[in-house]
This record gives sequence, C-alpha cells and structure tokens, in this order.
Amino acid sequence: MNNLPLRRRTVAATMAATALGLATPLVRAQVTKVRVSTIPIIDIAPLQVAIAKGYFTAEGIEVDTTPTQGGAAGIPALAAGQVQVVFSNVVSIIQAAKQGLGLQIIAPASTTGDAPPDQAALIAKKGSPFKTGKDFEGKRIAVNTRNNIIWLYARAWVRATGGNPDAVTYLEVPFPQMVDAVRGDRADAAFAVEPFVSGGVAADMQVVGYPYTQVQKRLPAAQYAASKSYIEQNPKVIEGWVRAYQKGVDWVNLNLKSEELLNIISGYTRMPPQLIAKLGVTAYEKAVDPAALVPVVDQMRRNGLLEGEFDPKSILHRTALKA
Repeated sequence: MNNLPLRRRTVAATMAATALGLATPLVRAQVTKVRVSTIPIIDIAPLQVAIAKGYFTAEGIEVDTTPTQGGAAGIPALAAGQVQVVFSNVVSIIQAAKQGLGLQIIAPASTTGDAPPDQAALIAKKGSPFKTGKDFEGKRIAVNTRNNIIWLYARAWVRATGGNPDAVTYLEVPFPQMVDAVRGDRADAAFAVEPFVSGGVAADMQVVGYPYTQVQKRLPAAQYAASKSYIEQNPKVIEGWVRAYQKGVDWVNLNLKSEELLNIISGYTRMPPQLIAKLGVTAYEKAVDPAALVPVVDQMRRNGLLEGEFDPKSILHRTALKA
C-alpha cells in the first residue's frame, strides 16, 4: 500500500507526467491552429492587432495568416479546407453562398461611412481629364480581380455618373501594383484601397471619385467567413475567434491615432508609418447590418453576378449579428 499522503502522490504523479512529456491540464494547454486567408490592406488591422496583442492566444487559438491577391481567391481555399477563415469582400461571399459552397459570415471586417472620403478610391494621374463615368468609356480601369466588389462598384460608379459600364475595360492588377500600372500607362485609372490610395496621391496621382460611398452609404464591404461544416464542428473555436477579433476591434477604435497601431499596420502592409498616419484610419464595427446587404444583392443582380432569390441574412452566423 502507498503510504504517501494524497496531495504528495498527486504532485508526484504530475511531476512524472511532465518528465514523460504527457499532456495533462497542468502541463500543456490545447491550442487550435486556425489558418486565415487575408489581403495586406488597412481593413485587416483589427485582426493583426488581435494577433500581436495575444487575444487569440488567450482563447487557445493560433492564427496563421495566408495573404492572397483578393478576397475571391481565398474562398476556394476555404471550400477545400486549406484555410478555416477567409477575409473576403461581401460580393464574393454572396456568390459563393449562392453557388452552394456552404459558408457563413462570422464577423464584419470593413464598412464605409456615409460620405466620401473612404478607404477605397478611383485614382488617376495628376492632370488627367477624368471626372465622370462618361469620361471612362473606351478607357481602362484597374481592379484587383474581376467579378468581385471592386469590379462591381467600379461599374456601378461609371453608371451612376453618366457612363456605360460595358464600354469600359477592367484590367486585373494586384493592389500593390495599381499605381505603377497607371503610371506606366497600362491602365488609365485604378480602383485602389488604402494604403495604396494615399501612397499614389503622395506621389503623382489624384482622386477621381469614391465609388463605394458615392453608390451606397455604409457599404458592408468585407467580412470574415467560415464554412458551415467547420462552424458546426468547432462552435467554441469560432466563438473564441470572434471574441478575440472583437477585442482587436475595440483596441483599434481606442487607438486610431497611436504610433503602435501605425507600426502594426506598417509591419504587414510594408508602408511607412508616416504615410499611414495620413490615411485617417476609421473606426471598425463588430456586427453586420443585414439590411445593408440588400443593396449589394441588387447591384449584383443588375450586373449579372446573381440570379434568382437570395436571402442575405441566411449567410450571417449569429456571431456576426451581435457585438
């Protein structure tokens, strides 16, 4: 019979387990790796802050980010199980849901304001004559990918300002290369996002318009989505991921002008902090307004990206509806 007191036997067993490398609650906590497809733009600042501040780690989650050219490019990786969460534009998410790929929005990423300026703009060379959509008929506008939100709202802006969107050529150019494409006359203008808009304006570009807010106020431009199967199989992971992300949102909103935020954004965008300081980073939201998705669906139908009935609220997981 073991005559050691119970407490001493427990401590001895724990020490033995440690020596053998066994996983006990006192030795090693379980960590879940979540791969996230992203784009290196201002919109993902709260995600990067939540990683840097250890908010995901506190939830037992290790986030591994995978940069892509556009949000649409990350959705096939999500469907294939190569990533568990994707940062994508609302248009690509709706398209994927309509095609039966089985995904839901778990958190908002970026929403525009009620009036210009915002984080995306149509830019051209200084001195260019472009002012309206009519001016772009027969011209070339650079977009990061076709059939996504940039392409859609470039077309919507051309139409809203008097032009024929079908008379414009839309060239696929990655965001970091858009300014060079315009400067090298491969495109007449580019629908770019921050920090590339301000980078271009600081050099030799001018803003022609703000397609997002000129077409739709408070546009829910981008979100984070996961597959329904992953959500159903890992509800606690999703809840923890969203909690950590929302802490990142809170921190960013409280530190919009801080040097620390500028350095974090600079780290993943490769843009100088002093340039980012001129951008005027705006507050982020923690919930998605279902009503704001309806005009997006209408634009998609008008431009041939969506057919038949579609309920936008059907793609919103409960974590995206509450702050």
